[in-house]
Amino acid sequence: MRPPSGVALSLAVLLFAQAGQAQTAAKEAAPPPADLPPGVSAALWKLSIPASLAPTPERVLLGEKLFNDQRLSVDDTVSCATCHDARFGFTDAKPVSEGVKGQKVTRNSPTILNALFSASQFWDGRASTLEDQTKLPILNPREMGMPDEAAVVAKVKAIPEYVRDFQKVFGHEVNFDDLATAIAAFERTLYSGNARFDRFITGDAKALTAAERRGWALFNGKARCNSCHAGNVVSPLFRLTSWRWRRASPSWAASW
Repeated sequence: MRPPSGVALSLAVLLFAQAGQAQTAAKEAAPPPADLPPGVSAALWKLSIPASLAPTPERVLLGEKLFNDQRLSVDDTVSCATCHDARFGFTDAKPVSEGVKGQKVTRNSPTILNALFSASQFWDGRASTLEDQTKLPILNPREMGMPDEAAVVAKVKAIPEYVRDFQKVFGHEVNFDDLATAIAAFERTLYSGNARFDRFITGDAKALTAAERRGWALFNGKARCNSCHAGNVVSPLFRLTSWRWRRASPSWAASW
């Protein structure tokens, strides 16, 4: 049965709009690094990182410095790296994380590996971007404990090294938005994609054992795990990724 003409027209308009969004996103996307691992497609990168937030070397260097600096906390004891330690896969390996003065927070720290591809941030999804995610722990009284944005800016401005860095990287004095932009730029360099599964999904059939391949067939077949955790070459993270990806039509996503 053919759909009514009005429905057909609406569908056509919707598909046209989605195609236009895809083309716009591609034009505005940051160019992907040349050394992307096999489990991270260039298409996924472009969908997730707009050109305005590109992790340039200068931003990344500043962001890494800020990420590891305990002076961003109220008592100089906690940095972003305290709860996202590279030694533990960018978590802290604790049941619940601890902030200034040993205060325990509500949840444990999620890894920030591949966080750049997530549609939302934090376990409860309350932040929509890495920049928003970066700001909140600094101001949380149980995490880094700074009272407000102005206090953060004043503290960073009092460090001559950062005064020079922000002027060099952003062309103006320290502000809270640029601080978050720099840290998020560093976090966008923290991705993985060269596990055995990544090699398998990109064509190396021997990367998984026979038992693992049977499990993969079950995952995608009778068990129906992939209904909620689809994993494939263009979406290898077993979850929804960027908001652009989430809004895409299945046919558009399949074009990659």
